Amino acid sequence: MSKAHDTLTSVSALVIGMMEEHGANWTKPWKDAVRNAGDPVSAKKRVYTGFNRLNLGLVMAVKGFQSPVFGTFKQWRSLGANVKKGSTGFPVMFYSTFKVEDKQTGDSKFIPCPKSFTVFNADQVENWDGNWIIEDTSEDAIQEWDDVQTADQLLDNVPASITYSNQNRAFYMPSSDSITMPMREQFVDASGFYGTVLHELIHWTGHESRENRQFGKRFGSDDYAFEELVAELGAAMLSNHTKVDATPREDHAKYLNNWIACLKDDPKAISKAASLADKASQFVIKSATQSEALEVAA
Repeated sequence: MSKAHDTLTSVSALVIGMMEEHGANWTKPWKDAVRNAGDPVSAKKRVYTGFNRLNLGLVMAVKGFQSPVFGTFKQWRSLGANVKKGSTGFPVMFYSTFKVEDKQTGDSKFIPCPKSFTVFNADQVENWDGNWIIEDTSEDAIQEWDDVQTADQLLDNVPASITYSNQNRAFYMPSSDSITMPMREQFVDASGFYGTVLHELIHWTGHESRENRQFGKRFGSDDYAFEELVAELGAAMLSNHTKVDATPREDHAKYLNNWIACLKDDPKAISKAASLADKASQFVIKSATQSEALEVAA
C-alpha cells in the first residue's frame, strides 16, 4: 500500500469515529477548532484546501491545537524554529502528474498521482516568534480566501434563487434551480437556520450550469448519500468562513449509515467529498463577492 492510501484510510477512520461518536453533529468538533483558531494554513502562509483542509482541521480538533499553522521540518527550520523532540507529524496530500505515452499511437496523456508529506503544528515547535518569512510565488501555491463575510452578507449577495415561505421543508430543486426554505422565525435558533440554508446553497452549486455534480434520484442511493456528504462538509466550511454557528439538521442523521458504509468501502471517498465540498464552498463565496462588486459598480 502507498503512503497516500494509508493517509486516506487513517482520515476515513477518523471521520467514521466522529460520526459514530457525535451522530448528526459530527462536524462540530472540527468547526469549533477552526472557528477558535482559524482555517489550517501552511508555513508558506497559504490556506489549505480540499482534503487537507478537512484533514488538518480534524487534527486540530482531536489534538486540541490552538494554532492553525502547519509546516514541514524544512519549513520550520527556515523560520528559525525547531520541531520538539518526539513530536508526531501529520500527513497532507497533493497530486503530481506523470506522462504516459501510448506506444502504438504515440499519443500522450498525464496521469494524476497522489503523494503525501508530513507536517507539524506550530504548537509542536519551539523558537517561532510568529513572524512569516517564507514566500511562495509558484503558480500552484494555495490561494488565500477572500476577507470573511458575514452569513447575512453571503445570503444577500449570492445569486441563488431562495424563496422563504411559511412551510416546514427546506430543499434545493435542480429542475427549477431554486432553493425553498421555511421562514427564519420557524427555526428554533439562528444556528439551525444557517446550518440549513448553507447546506442547500452547497446543493445549488451542483447544478449542471455550475459544478455539475450527480445528485442521485432517490434517497438511499449511493449518489444521493454522497451528495449529502458533500453538502454537509461544504456547509461546515461556509459556517467556518462566515464565523457563524451552523447546526446540521437533525434529519441528516438518516444519512450516517450510508456515509459510514461508503467510507469503510472506499477510503478515497472522503478525499473526493472534501475536495468537492471545498470547491463548492469557494464557488458560493466567489459568486457572492462578484455579485456584490457588480451591484457597487452599478
